Amino acid sequence: MEKKVTIQETSLTRKRESLADKTPRDLWKDDRLNTITPTSGLDLLIRQAVARNSSSAAAFYFFDEDGKPISPPASPLRRSIQPLENMADRMRQKRRSWYDPDDDDHDRPAAESRLLALPTELQFCVITYLGLSDIERLRRTSRYYRFLLSPEYVRALFGGQQGLASQLTGHCQRCLETPGRSSLILQLQQQQQQPNGAPLSSKCFQCSVHERELKIGVSVPLANAQKAWVCRWCGWPVAGPHSWANEQFHVQCYDGYYRVLWAFLCLGFAQFAVGVVAAALSLVYYREELVVLAPSVVNLVLLWVCMAFLMLRGNRVRTYHWVGIVEFIIMGLWIPPIYGVAKELRMHSDGKVHASSVATLALFAINMLFRLFNVVGNVILAFEYDMTRHHAPQVTLQRRLLNLLMTGLIYWTYPQCVEQRYPPDFN
Repeated sequence: MEKKVTIQETSLTRKRESLADKTPRDLWKDDRLNTITPTSGLDLLIRQAVARNSSSAAAFYFFDEDGKPISPPASPLRRSIQPLENMADRMRQKRRSWYDPDDDDHDRPAAESRLLALPTELQFCVITYLGLSDIERLRRTSRYYRFLLSPEYVRALFGGQQGLASQLTGHCQRCLETPGRSSLILQLQQQQQQPNGAPLSSKCFQCSVHERELKIGVSVPLANAQKAWVCRWCGWPVAGPHSWANEQFHVQCYDGYYRVLWAFLCLGFAQFAVGVVAAALSLVYYREELVVLAPSVVNLVLLWVCMAFLMLRGNRVRTYHWVGIVEFIIMGLWIPPIYGVAKELRMHSDGKVHASSVATLALFAINMLFRLFNVVGNVILAFEYDMTRHHAPQVTLQRRLLNLLMTGLIYWTYPQCVEQRYPPDFN
């Protein structure tokens, strides 16, 4: 038995030595040039890349315009391809152990895992499984991949111009994210550059809102061949369910708008009541003082003028500048009554202060404060301030607080401005 085992081991050793002699080590050292059977129309491109890659200078792959060699950068492999590289390294080490029995994988230090360590053809095979957005990310890592993955290769990889157009509209051109075609806005090319009106690329909602490209009251084309209105409350496209009352609002946005309308209605009645009560107090207690009585009566008349503007201007006519002027006049006319009542209170040397005088002075001051808020709000509305700015992403804290202040003044003055139509009419 021992002789038979010895004979079998000797025969296996001779076969392995003969195989190592027939296949020299120099042939498999250059593992970068191994070939695969072409299975697609990309064989010509792959062979050209391999031929360009197998130059005499092994340390360099390409040359720039000045003839200087460009070495591939030592960029780390993306995490999505890391398992594939590890598997390829293990396969190469296993092949070497088959040809050379003296190789010991445990004694050899582990090679650093990099995408450039793979053969060029294997890199092309991996790239065929990537989408256009991932290929563009890979091209942005280094000049090597930007030259290797040329526009001609990418166009041929995705099946020509039509297939490439479909890929271009499947991700955001700015952040390269793929949220889905229902969340991408088509960026139509200009007519003189693209006569057939084919979309050039797409952009996600977040990037479009961040760059302030969306306008309320306008429908935008989506990548899924649908259209979506830009929400009048938040400025984001209404791609999902819209409100039952208005298709240009999200469901949650219209609920918030409805609550603001109720608050504005209550504040409007409060302002009107304070103005009427202040005028009534001046008629009762200061009938003989023209400094107090005359401005109070004029303010009561101008208050009705403001109410008429509020009810009759509609959604297209812009009367913010006229209402602002009237509100400024009302605010100025409250100064003489406040001065007259305060002067009367100082004249009482005995220290007795009538409650009616204090109440009248307080109501006059409240009316003046309300009119100041209305003046500032109408000035903001006259300059067509965009209230949707506080819903934009990546806004600094100072800008966000300022936008909230401006939006609050608009809600105080006239929140129905979110339903106004364009183009405006200032006549």
